[in-house]
Amino acid sequence: MGIKELRKKIELPMVPSEPTKVVPSSLILFGLPKCGKTTICSQLPNSLIIDVERGSDFVKAMKLQPPKGVGPVAIFKWLKEVAKEIKEAGNPYDFVIIDTASYLDELSEWVGTYNYMNSVQGQSFNRVKDSFGKAIKGGKMLSPDDPDYDSVHNIGEGYGYRYSRSAMTELLDSLKDLGKICTIFVCHVKDKFVVSKQTNTEVRTMDLSLTGKVKEIYSRDVDAIGYIWNKGGEVNISFRGNEDKIGGMRGNNHIQGYEGPLDWNKIFKLEKNER
Repeated sequence: MGIKELRKKIELPMVPSEPTKVVPSSLILFGLPKCGKTTICSQLPNSLIIDVERGSDFVKAMKLQPPKGVGPVAIFKWLKEVAKEIKEAGNPYDFVIIDTASYLDELSEWVGTYNYMNSVQGQSFNRVKDSFGKAIKGGKMLSPDDPDYDSVHNIGEGYGYRYSRSAMTELLDSLKDLGKICTIFVCHVKDKFVVSKQTNTEVRTMDLSLTGKVKEIYSRDVDAIGYIWNKGGEVNISFRGNEDKIGGMRGNNHIQGYEGPLDWNKIFKLEKNER
């Protein structure tokens, strides 16, 4: 399509338009281990848990787990095939939960290494060596348990991280629109220490357990980020971001800044079946 045709399709707005979303269609849910993340997600109606970390065995839910004994590359391929199946079936689930994105981020180092080994630049990376000790370009790949096997993250100046990051962003593109109402990415918590602007002392903060730019990309692309914790057997959630933890929701709506008991009916307005 040429520039003239593109310009013909541009209609400048003259009045404000109403919001097209009331509830988040994508959500990052993060919290400490064993705080009830998987259990509370299983209580969502018509939901599917894609359990890559195999942490849902004690939970009654519709769930899928990758085949036992497969490696990181196969798990990533399996996830993309699951996403295709769900879309081809017409997105039958209201909620799809990816449990956990943090675990997938750990696996992405291996996936990124494999992808680099199969690129033009990586034809000599992790290959068997000739009699002079030089890697044979395009030669047999070393297995991950070989003592000479190396991670793509060890390539100079952080260049190799782009391969694991690319693996995670491709996965995000495949998975983020699976739930008719919302796709939820469950994450673990990573302790982080920063200097408080108010007291000028080092404080512990609750951060997403995702790597560098992957955390930025996932946080930017979802509609909402909620931190959950268990207090006296009751699961609470906070969409209130501050210097202690990240959190929040796009727009100015009913959950922006909310902090208190987690009630899916209120968050997703399920009683009125609003979208």
